[in-house]
Amino acid sequence: MKKYCVLFAFIIFAANSHAQKKYSEPLKIIGGHINDINRVTISSKGDRIATGSWDKNINIYDSSFKLVKTLTGHLFPVTALKFRADGKLLASGSSDNTIMIWDSVWRKSQTLEGHADQINTVLFDRSNKYLFSGSDDRTLRAWDIASGKSFRNINIGQQVNSLAQTNDPRYIYVASAIPQIRVYNLTNSQVAKTFDGHADVVNAIAISPNNKLLISGSNDKTARIWDIVTGKQIRALPVNCWKVTAVAFTEDGKYAVTGCNDGSIKVWAVETGLLISDIDGINYVKDLVFSKNTQTVLSAAMLKETKDYGLRVWPSGIEPPASKNIINPSDSLKIKVDSLKLKPQTNIKPLPPSQKLPSKSKSM
Repeated sequence: MKKYCVLFAFIIFAANSHAQKKYSEPLKIIGGHINDINRVTISSKGDRIATGSWDKNINIYDSSFKLVKTLTGHLFPVTALKFRADGKLLASGSSDNTIMIWDSVWRKSQTLEGHADQINTVLFDRSNKYLFSGSDDRTLRAWDIASGKSFRNINIGQQVNSLAQTNDPRYIYVASAIPQIRVYNLTNSQVAKTFDGHADVVNAIAISPNNKLLISGSNDKTARIWDIVTGKQIRALPVNCWKVTAVAFTEDGKYAVTGCNDGSIKVWAVETGLLISDIDGINYVKDLVFSKNTQTVLSAAMLKETKDYGLRVWPSGIEPPASKNIINPSDSLKIKVDSLKLKPQTNIKPLPPSQKLPSKSKSM
């Protein structure tokens, strides 16, 4: 019995130790802004990173975090930012109530006007033809990118905080200033489904790459994972902070990250709900994304105790995938053993029948 107790204790310790990756300092801080950063987005190839700031500017960095370009044009802070899936366009929203579209050489190609208050979120649809935006003016708008015209204006009834979409273009998922996630039918502008369970404002949502799961972060101190088809909650993640302000999935959908207004960032295994790493930051997390290799988390933050403005790069705590070139130990042993085997000689001619080998000497 004692042996089983020891074994059980070891298993519990091993499970807990796996979750106890803790970090308190970023790997690096990427400068370039002169005020807090509100938004961060990364291109599908991972070769471009964009940040939007209270300084009204958008900075473009390459994958090594070298500053490539600073985009100017907004009159007030940049409050929404998203790359199109093909990386050829970038959309930015601002508290100047406008949306700007930037092309692949960072020229402003369009300015979209129609909202009456701050833009909180922008999202390109999967066809790359349309753009969705959500605002403090309590509306969701759909825009035709080619013409720059708004062709749908849906009254949500509350400020719109976050938008997401699956590969079904008929619907859009909306997080707003109520404890509910709503799915709107874009054809008739009606609510098709709701996700119920949060007890306060929903700040952020994201959909997994396989279109099966949705993660949400709320002022009720929780993040929750939902089944897209049924709208039912799969699990609540024990984030343990006052407000969950940002959420994201990895590209393979195996991990999710949550960020809070107290600066804490947590990485989770989606299938099990296991806490992978706990980042003890101090600055209000406004937005975050995983790097393409999942080894780092990039966070946009409002600073509290420092004025060291810049994008924070944190270790994710996710184990890197095993290299395909690594030889299995058992295979390595087999190679060594095989190399010791004698190979038959094919160039030795047999002795003629009449010839005999000399007999051993008796004196030996």
